Amino acid sequence: MENNQKILTEFEKNNFESIRVGLVKYRGNKYVDLRIWVLGDQGDKDNRLPTRKGLRLHVELLSDLIQALQKAKGLIRKSFDKSSKKKS
Repeated sequence: MENNQKILTEFEKNNFESIRVGLVKYRGNKYVDLRIWVLGDQGDKDNRLPTRKGLRLHVELLSDLIQALQKAKGLIRKSFDKSSKKKS
């Protein structure tokens, strides 16, 4: 089974979980993988294990995902702007 992964970034979700973003090559196809990783048995942050929670997306769909996230970011900003104006 061919499964090569290059980790691009990882950030903490909470004290027990992190989100890892990577590029994966599997069966000749390239994917972007966003996955939740948890602490291993020893609670060591250097010994994380992948979970089934995540998203593996063909690289051709990456621009669609980025566009959707940018739209969500814009809607969130508008939502906060409206709520802060109501409090004033």
